[in-house]
Amino acid sequence: METFELTTITDEMQSSITHMAQMRNALIAFTKEVLVKDQDYGVVPGVQKPTLLKPGAEKLMNLFGMSVEFECTDRVLDLQSKFIAYTYKATARNKDGRIVTQCEGSVNSYEPKYRYIWMEKPKPNQATQDLMKAEGNGKFRKSGGSWIWVERTENPDLIGLQNTMQKMAQKRAFVGAMLLATNASEFFTQDVEDMGFIDIEGTVIEEPKNNMKAKEVKGTVQQRESATPAEAKAAAPKAEEVKPAEVKAAEVKVAEPKVSKAKAQAKTETVESVIPAPTREAIAHATSVAALYLIHKNNVDLQQDEQFIKLLSTKKAELKKGIAA
Repeated sequence: METFELTTITDEMQSSITHMAQMRNALIAFTKEVLVKDQDYGVVPGVQKPTLLKPGAEKLMNLFGMSVEFECTDRVLDLQSKFIAYTYKATARNKDGRIVTQCEGSVNSYEPKYRYIWMEKPKPNQATQDLMKAEGNGKFRKSGGSWIWVERTENPDLIGLQNTMQKMAQKRAFVGAMLLATNASEFFTQDVEDMGFIDIEGTVIEEPKNNMKAKEVKGTVQQRESATPAEAKAAAPKAEEVKPAEVKAAEVKVAEPKVSKAKAQAKTETVESVIPAPTREAIAHATSVAALYLIHKNNVDLQQDEQFIKLLSTKKAELKKGIAA
């Protein structure tokens, strides 16, 4: 096997090496001393790198003395089908006006964050609740100190979001250009937000939290999880109902074998996950990030499922690691 050795480093190459080293050191110091978590960048569980947000990209632009120009390269406005799509190209220039890099960003009204909204609805029966929660179309959320039932519905005002989506396409192009122009991809990513795996700017819909143990409530896992706080309180055993004999028996009960945190987590994921087997196989056999994007896009009902997002993010990291190797 032949080996090739670089024997001569020109002055120009040495200058470039020095410049790149200085840029990297500046980025490290900049990230630690200037950027603010949840303001300039966001940390997404299951993703190795933090996601660069627009305020952080603006600070990077100012740090390196760059300017950015935007150009709309594609636009679709179909009022009949309520489909809107924008594609913008961001051109980053240095202090001398030389083009450093260009990057395109796009958005469309069929992305889940724009196409659907959560609306308060009358609480359905238990079976319907379980079905809608499993499909990601119904949840409980807290409003005004009480829990209400909300359902995911088609956004009736998609056309009113035209300006919002136009700005989003510009933002995605801008953040991507800054990552390329400053070599910040080593420290940050943008793919998570662009691919829609995690909605960085979306509203988090909370669900009622039950403090009940599984053995204290009869019914399925989904029935226990969908209980409201009032139902949970009613189902919990009262202190005076516990007999002395039961307390004594509990005191001498042999301790159950401890289950490792990893096994417990795996067990929970197995019980609660609603991802069909074909979808899991498709993710496992995906050979590109583009394939993962299509899987995510074609499984609208799973786009709110935490395990689905985690599988996509983990597989994406594996693909990127293989490409780097």
